[in-house]
Parts: sequence; C-alpha cells; structure tokens
Amino acid sequence: MEQATKTKRKSGQFSSVMRSLRKNRMAMVGLVILILLILVAIFADFIAPYPYDQQDLMNMRALPSAEHIFGTDEYGRDIFSRVIYGSRLSLVVGFISVGIALVVGGILGAVAGFYGGVLDDIIMRCMDILLAIPQVLLAIAIIASLGNGLINLMIAVGISSIPSYARIVRASVMTIRSEEYIEAARASGTGDAKIIAKHILPNCLAPVIVQVTLGIANAILSCAALSFIGLGITPPSPEWGAMLSGARNYILTYPHLAVYPGLAIVITVLALNLLGDGLRDALDPKLKR
Repeated sequence: MEQATKTKRKSGQFSSVMRSLRKNRMAMVGLVILILLILVAIFADFIAPYPYDQQDLMNMRALPSAEHIFGTDEYGRDIFSRVIYGSRLSLVVGFISVGIALVVGGILGAVAGFYGGVLDDIIMRCMDILLAIPQVLLAIAIIASLGNGLINLMIAVGISSIPSYARIVRASVMTIRSEEYIEAARASGTGDAKIIAKHILPNCLAPVIVQVTLGIANAILSCAALSFIGLGITPPSPEWGAMLSGARNYILTYPHLAVYPGLAIVITVLALNLLGDGLRDALDPKLKR
C-alpha cells in the first residue's frame, strides 16, 4: 500500500513537471532538437552519405552542391558526413563526462553534506581548490598528463566538472538531512548509506537534473575547445572542434569549412540550454507561473 502511494506520488510529480515543460515553447524546441540529435548520432551510419574518413583529393574544398550538400574539407572529405558522425562523438563525450562528474561529485557532496564537520571541511576545501582553477585549464593539465584520446578527454572534462555537482548535492543534502522522515529513518536503525541512497539523494534530483542538462552543453563546448587546440580527439575522427581547427586557415576563402561544424556546436549547446532553463522553471515551484 505504501509503495503504491509513493509510486502514485512520483507519477503525479512527473506529470506536473511535464505539463509545465510543455507550456514552455522554447524548452520544447530544445527537447525536440536534442531528440533529433540523439537519433542522428544513433543512426549516423545510415544517414551519412559517405564514410567520415573517405578522401577525394581531386575534389578538395568543394563548395556545397547536390553531391556534397555541405561541401568538402581540405582533404576532400564530405563535411555533411563528418558533421553527422561528429554528433555521435560530441554527445558521447557530453553524457559520459557528465556521468563521471555526477557520480563522483554526487558521492562527495552527499557525504560532506550528511556528515558535516571535519569531513565536510576537507572535501569542500578540495573542491574549492579545483574551482579556483578554470575548468578548461584544469582539463588541459589533465590531458597533458594522460595524453590525447577520447577516453582521456572524457576523464579530463569529467574531473574538471566534479566541484559543481559536489556543491549542488551538498547544499541539497544539508537542507534535507534535518527533515523528520530522515530522523525517523535513523530512529528505526536504518544505516547511513541507505538513508543517503534511499531518502536523501532522490530528493536532490531537481537541481541535479538541471545542472546535468547545462553540464552536457558545457562538456560539449569544452570538448570542442580542447580539440580545437589539438588536445582532444585526434584526426581523422570527425569532432566538431577539430573540424573548426582544420578550417581556420581557410576561413576567408572557404568559409563553409567552418560554418557547418560551428553551427552544429551552436545548435546543440543552444538546445541543451533551452531545455535546461525549461527544466529549472518546471522543477522549481518558486518559478512556476
């Protein structure tokens, strides 16, 4: 009976959030674009007309045409195909790096907020040290020590994002830990780990969901920035930032080389930011109209 009541309450909360989200047109635009991007990334092998690394040295830097709708790059590779495959790389980096930051930062923030005291001071001072270093600079330092590559890029972006999630979760936990149902759980002999996992973290989801949505956008930007300066995903992988880096020498003579990967970054980040703003309004009762 109790479980059914909880399930019904959660279903009602989810329906309320979705109703609020549907009223926000810009958030729905962002959600639709994000879903389309995910579908494009999943079915890139079927959508892209050419392999992303197929070169045509007799057709280098060709302008957009019926054969190559976005034109070709400096090696004669189809830009449309590379942008399509690039969505897969960017979304993978965004989701996995944010997942790393969320898991590690969430655990640290939950422990710091729940126990407080010396443990809280140690954890949060470490987070303050990381926050004092610009995120991209910290990611550069990590990649410089680990080396280039997709996995190292995700680790670097994830580690550099940990403090943000730790602070958000800690603030939420400190607000919740004094609630009556937490005291009741303690009185019934429930262990600390179970209280954190079952009672506290589920009630911290609202701000975390918003931060995850905005964090994916920041991770994609960081990925593009690092690849642009040669510290991210290495060629011939079709990463949008690396494509911009290769196009910068031809920006005045062949602007289409930079326009399309640049638009891909702008549209993806804009969609995630619109969705994040909509989720913030839907999940925060104070912002509901």
